[in-house]
Amino acid sequence: MSDLSGFVKMHSSAAIEGTIGSVSYLQGNRLMRVRGYGLVVGLQGRGSRTSLPAVREYLIREIRRARMNALHVEHSKTPEELVDDPGSAVVEVMGEIPAAASKGQTFDVYVSAASFDPDTESIAGGYLLLCDLKMFREVSPQEIIEGRTLAKARGPIFSNPFQGTDQSAAGGNPREGRVLAGGVVLADRELSLVTVNESYATIRQIENAINQTFICKPKAATGMSHNTVKLKIPPEFRGRERRFLELVMHLPLVSSAAAREARVKQLIAEIVRPDAPMEDVSLSLEAMGPTAVGQLQTLYTHRRREVNYYAARAGLRLGDALALEVVARHARDEKSPFRAQAIRELGEADQSPAVRESGGRAMALRASAVLRELLMSTDPRIQILAYEALRKVDPDSVHTRLVGQSPENFILDVVPSDGPMLIYARRTGTRRVAMIGGDRLVLQPPFLYSEPGKPLLVSAVPDDRFISVLKKDRTGRTIVGPLRVGPSLPHFTHFLGNDPEVDLDGQLQGLGLEYSVVLDVLYRLCEKGAVAANFRWEEPGIEDLIGPLKPPGRPESEL
Repeated sequence: MSDLSGFVKMHSSAAIEGTIGSVSYLQGNRLMRVRGYGLVVGLQGRGSRTSLPAVREYLIREIRRARMNALHVEHSKTPEELVDDPGSAVVEVMGEIPAAASKGQTFDVYVSAASFDPDTESIAGGYLLLCDLKMFREVSPQEIIEGRTLAKARGPIFSNPFQGTDQSAAGGNPREGRVLAGGVVLADRELSLVTVNESYATIRQIENAINQTFICKPKAATGMSHNTVKLKIPPEFRGRERRFLELVMHLPLVSSAAAREARVKQLIAEIVRPDAPMEDVSLSLEAMGPTAVGQLQTLYTHRRREVNYYAARAGLRLGDALALEVVARHARDEKSPFRAQAIRELGEADQSPAVRESGGRAMALRASAVLRELLMSTDPRIQILAYEALRKVDPDSVHTRLVGQSPENFILDVVPSDGPMLIYARRTGTRRVAMIGGDRLVLQPPFLYSEPGKPLLVSAVPDDRFISVLKKDRTGRTIVGPLRVGPSLPHFTHFLGNDPEVDLDGQLQGLGLEYSVVLDVLYRLCEKGAVAANFRWEEPGIEDLIGPLKPPGRPESEL
């Protein structure tokens, strides 16, 4: 989830007069930066024995402690042998725990060879052993990062497989990488509302407004003092924390039916003004609840796109089926400035309690039909947005397989579609490959895949019904194969990344290739024309290009 710093304090606007956001601000809504030392193994001689005595002893102690908590796991090397192995590397691990994160929530971590170790060549393809992440603070390399453990991290290192191509992203430094969803939060982040003026009466108003809207156990809001209300994310908003906080800040403090009806009329009058703060007005209308739907419907045909879109968005979130048709119209409209937002909204069409109470399944199926239509767009960006939304609102329409289980390697989604075929790879959050039109994707001979430094050779001659696959070690020596695999691209992809185990018939079930290697194979085969599909890589953000930014203000972040 993204940073919620935009909720620090809401600006003055008629759209928020009389709301919780007009009398309070959120506390604890910053990203929390954490860091720690860890050990990456499985580097096949590309690591280093170089370490500092204090760091070495710390890692040995932590590895031993982790093993004591996993007695069923067999260990071929002692902690000392692991740290001193040239196939291992001491690394610094950094990450940012999202605002409002709950216990068990995952986040990406950034891994780099330690600055005091110039000898490690590459951490690509390695595996980060379980390590502790603590509050970020500046320390010298000789110091161990102390303090309470806020998260733990582990998993395979993901590095950019496309260096030097038009799909290049996340830099090409072999001493750096990421563990996607490798960090795990150990405790809920605390969030609270702090009132601008100290008043027990205002605290009670805030507490009542929130708990009457979000009915759950434990309560969503608990008054703690004369100026503080503690917030708890309701279960139905897990993974949608931002939506919950947006609604909280726009909830009205008034409770009488007459006052709320007057408030709806005021907001309806404001949303049609040329300079209206559309986002705030729409959220405030949504916060009024289903009683606002009747007046919202009068705006669904408004001549101004921004008015009919934001009115319909509020209506859709409140369970109005008519609103879904307006949002769908924006999703289909190539000229609508709200097209991307509309597609994402369709993906949330059955998420709110109001929608579920008003027949959420029917709305989800209608949204699914629109999104499957958009999968046939000739614009890859629209196809990707439609896929991501479809996966949320109608997961049964996506054929999902877990590739590799010891440990989990990546997720393969096959999305049936008659439109342009597209392969889309995620590089944040979850290792996931989506094949839009994947039910039609096959490898087309002749072709040859053989890249320097890659552990695979794939080839097929003209009219060949099978694909020849050969796995190599770093020296180029064949260790598996040649094997013959069917031409179905989903099956081929699954075989590349699946665990290298043998079934009862003696057939090898996979090659155990790491996610980044599988992506390189798919990209090169698309590039060579062996796969008749477009290949798209998840677009990078600024931090993805240059690594984690230095935290603004206090380096220790907020608890």
